[in-house]
Amino acid sequence: MRLGSMLLALLVSLTVVGNLSAGEKKQRLERQHAAHRVADPVDAILRGVTLTDEQNAKINALKAEYGPKLLEAQQKMNGVLTAEQKKARNEAAKAARAAGKTPQETRKDIEAAVNLTDEQKETRKEFDSLRKEVQKKAMAILTPEQQEQLKAARREHHHGPKA
Repeated sequence: MRLGSMLLALLVSLTVVGNLSAGEKKQRLERQHAAHRVADPVDAILRGVTLTDEQNAKINALKAEYGPKLLEAQQKMNGVLTAEQKKARNEAAKAARAAGKTPQETRKDIEAAVNLTDEQKETRKEFDSLRKEVQKKAMAILTPEQQEQLKAARREHHHGPKA
């Protein structure tokens, strides 16, 4: 009887530990995904580039000017999408990534799946215009070598490292 109780206690312990491990795995995955998301949209544009102190100062000024505008525009864009459109966007993005599509191909797939209204297209156009303006100003701060470094980092991010 005592052996049966000990085995039962061991089994319960292993079950609890197994459940904790699954929960810990989920938390670890969530942290990894969060690490890939960049809170500052200007930082997202410059991901993968090492800046000098002078460039950092210029980028910080750019962040102060455009960071809030970009966040507001992104929130506005997300706010005009219906729940169905958000689901379609996420599914299309996931399928395109799984198929190894380029960012341009992925965007086309997402646009087709989401089927934006004219009002939503205008909101998207405003966001894209602002993002391109910031990207152009940020690129002007970089040296030609850094611009190449950024392009290489983007290629690797979207297509994986070169063999």
